[in-house]
Amino acid sequence: MLEQPQVAVILAAVSGALNAWTLANVGSFATVQSGNIVTAGFYIADGNVERVVPVVLSVIAFGIGALLCAVFVTLVLRRRHSYSGWILAFEAVLLAVCGALAGAGAVPPMAVALTVSFIAGVQGNAFHRDSGMLYGNTAVTFVVQMTFSAVGRAAVSRTKAGDGAVPLRIAGLYGSVLLAFAAGAAAGFLLDTVWSAASLLAVSLTLAGLALFAVLARGSADPDQNAPTP
Repeated sequence: MLEQPQVAVILAAVSGALNAWTLANVGSFATVQSGNIVTAGFYIADGNVERVVPVVLSVIAFGIGALLCAVFVTLVLRRRHSYSGWILAFEAVLLAVCGALAGAGAVPPMAVALTVSFIAGVQGNAFHRDSGMLYGNTAVTFVVQMTFSAVGRAAVSRTKAGDGAVPLRIAGLYGSVLLAFAAGAAAGFLLDTVWSAASLLAVSLTLAGLALFAVLARGSADPDQNAPTP
């Protein structure tokens, strides 16, 4: 199930919405750690230590999420069990708690932002393939590169069908993920204008739905961790 293009688009939209919340509330990115690292360097050079702390902590939180997810996935796969439903459900519950606490003003925005970055690290490490294609559902630079790279290959090479259909299909898939990032960010921003934590709860419900589908899916719901990268 997690190899489907529709799921790739949903996960990218989720990342966009998470970034919209953290950027608006603490000035850091939840998922785009290259942006956080560049921002940290900029603020260090500017002597603005107060602005450096949120972005550096976001990078660390993201990394811890990726690390713990890798450990969990490895242990689960050794037992030949599926991990997708568990991870999606975990993300959904944690985001629901974050949304409730943030909406009530019960915890500082920084604490919520770091938890969101942690969740993003988990998601980025768990789900990143579409039928053998490696794509980023938490970072956009690689997706932009692969979209235009596939268009370039389609322009100068032929497939077995003789019409460039496969490279163009790859470009379309990467391009749809790219657009989903932006659409998710826009939707998250608009939702938060209605209520301060609406985007977090919307993402929680979305991930809960994916978790349910993963549990009910026929066959393995997990991405193929051993699939070749194009």
